[in-house]
Amino acid sequence: MNNPLCQLGQYGQAYWIDNLTRSMIRSGELNTRVTEHGLRGVTSNPAIFHKAIAGSNEYDAQIQQLVHEGLAIHDIYEQLIVTDIQEACDILRSVYDATDRMDGYVSLEVSPYLAHDTAGTMQEVRRLWHAVDRPNLFIKIPGTSAGVPAIEEMLFEGININITLLFSVRAYEAVAHAYIRAIGRRVAERKSVRQVASVASFFLSRIDVLVDQLLGHRIQPGTPHGNTPRAEQLLGKVAIANAKLAYQSFQKIFSGPQWDALVAQGARVQRPLWASTSTKDPLYQDVRYVEPLIGPCTVNTMPDETIDAFADHGVVEAATVEADLEDAQRVFSDLHKVGVEFDCVAWQLENEGVQKFIDPFDQLMKTIADKRQKFLGARASRQAMAPGQLKSAVTAAFKGLDSRQFGRRLFAPDPFLWTGDAQQAEAIRQQLGWLHSPEAFRGKATAIAQFAAEIKTARFSHAVLLAMGGLGLFPKVCRDIFGVAPGWPQLLVLDNTDPAAIRGVETGADSARTLFIIASKSGTSDETLSLFRDVHDRLKPQMAGQVNDHVVAITDPGTPLAAEARRQGFRYCFENPLDIGGRYSALSYFGLMPMALLGVDITTLLERVHQMWVSCGPFIPAEANPGVSFGTLLGLAARQGRNRVTFASAKSLDPFGAWVAQLLAASTDKAGLGLVPVVHEALGPPEAYKTDRVFVALRLAKDENAAGEKELTALEQAGHPVVRITMNEVIDLGAECFRWQVAAATAGAIMGANPF
Repeated sequence: MNNPLCQLGQYGQAYWIDNLTRSMIRSGELNTRVTEHGLRGVTSNPAIFHKAIAGSNEYDAQIQQLVHEGLAIHDIYEQLIVTDIQEACDILRSVYDATDRMDGYVSLEVSPYLAHDTAGTMQEVRRLWHAVDRPNLFIKIPGTSAGVPAIEEMLFEGININITLLFSVRAYEAVAHAYIRAIGRRVAERKSVRQVASVASFFLSRIDVLVDQLLGHRIQPGTPHGNTPRAEQLLGKVAIANAKLAYQSFQKIFSGPQWDALVAQGARVQRPLWASTSTKDPLYQDVRYVEPLIGPCTVNTMPDETIDAFADHGVVEAATVEADLEDAQRVFSDLHKVGVEFDCVAWQLENEGVQKFIDPFDQLMKTIADKRQKFLGARASRQAMAPGQLKSAVTAAFKGLDSRQFGRRLFAPDPFLWTGDAQQAEAIRQQLGWLHSPEAFRGKATAIAQFAAEIKTARFSHAVLLAMGGLGLFPKVCRDIFGVAPGWPQLLVLDNTDPAAIRGVETGADSARTLFIIASKSGTSDETLSLFRDVHDRLKPQMAGQVNDHVVAITDPGTPLAAEARRQGFRYCFENPLDIGGRYSALSYFGLMPMALLGVDITTLLERVHQMWVSCGPFIPAEANPGVSFGTLLGLAARQGRNRVTFASAKSLDPFGAWVAQLLAASTDKAGLGLVPVVHEALGPPEAYKTDRVFVALRLAKDENAAGEKELTALEQAGHPVVRITMNEVIDLGAECFRWQVAAATAGAIMGANPF
């Protein structure tokens, strides 16, 4: 018992460690700390997990397996931390049992982005609680105003809660009363309260860091103060005084007849936990936030360095948390007199505390995204951005987008990224289904492929797509890039009413062996329907009443075309999701069904799209998000006059430029301002261009060193923004569609344009 850490227990204090890594768990270190050094609990947070995962390769095998399973970034993150938390809980279970559920807990934090989201917090708490599935788990919820009702409700549901980011006595009292209300509600409903546990984490050193800074501004060397307190006399005193006063509130709240009645039902106190106990100022003693705060029913959670320091020279001679209470009260009185309002300090610290968890959380998402990209290997396209003269602006914009939660809002989906008008926002909301169509259509790929195989088996020689604008453009691009696989019908696209084009289709296809596909979102397109009726009338006499077996419709639900398809008995009617606009419809029935008729393996294509969808997902910081980062560069470039997007593609991918040009121009050309796509232009030397260009090269991996690379390198070296996108295979084309759609939506938001 000579170890000061073990002596803390004599005065009713448990010490926990504020650190957790997989190596600590699996090397036996954590078990040794528990069995030999008196450790009674573990806390974690996003910063701890970022350091553990980014600083080692011990998580790589699990990450690689989860990537292979197709999990999204946030799901990979949760699987990693759930594994660590479960294993740590199992090690601490002996403490949990030996202390009759008083100690032996491991704490896991909800996403810091939920600090001001009550409903979101409760949803995540329930999910994590069930995922870990250990009775000695604490879920950490910040003690914000939005956190308090979540804390009460989760405790009422029987979930153990560690309340974090408490900086003021007022905030502490709010969560303490929330705990009592939750316990009281359980008792009223005859639910057991013996297994419900909670701690309230009171932060310390961060208080002194900020208050000392404010006091430093108020030091007046050599100036007489009379009876007025001197700012320098308060340095380093506020955090400890604050904790002592909080402990006094704890004793008052958890006493009296009301609390005694709950104790009789098996309730236990919600213990104060001293957090942020590492000394940030080297002028202060390294055990400053341990020795003065020892006392019954308390927890001190320490990082490794503080544990080592206290084990070496910490002093444990008495319960100190109730000593010098008059001095503690005087500190706050004097603090007010020198002009520092602690309520303002606490408010600022709470917000800074949330940000201190958001930053490493984002860095961790980027780390996992980078590792995922490495493990995907040949299954993923690569993007290399050289912003050139826009580098500083782009870097700053990434931070701004993250602070605005752009990625999360994009996938929410949140129409207010593009407008402040509520009526317009509702119209935009009805056009954002493309964000989730890749996932929806993965489940429909087999049915689409089966239909295409049926057409092939029926020995149709041609498929004629009747579609205007963007609905016809992408299938034409796919035909020109993929070609037609042997045995599959030739695809002809009729996207205008020019008589010569119509005659070309009529003479180029055998009507008796031709499938006609009518594609119209509204089902009322005059050009498309006129073409169909003309074709229908011409074919009817030749097919002895079987003409409708040669007709397929693709339209939105409930349109006149859908009704006509049912009435006339078309071979099939594909009803596309209503909330996908024409320009963004490539990865829906409008694009996928014609691709399948070309013999394209849309199951594999959609798998590659899924990989891009994950890469661009809601939890990926802007810098690591290929679609958002690309769109950021395009949007900022346009705002600085570089609105001419020069598309330099490999010859085999050249047709894709037409689709990109239509997407960018139509999505961003608002009020005469927008991105101007430039395609089919040979690259020249840097001096041939003004400062109005962004260069984008789309290549296949086999073409990376093809003609044009020398010119791109020269342009990059001259400060022009250059983006290189490398597809491993042509089947990655669908993934490129999604990247460009996200980029167009992002660029529009930055430019103040409504892309929809």
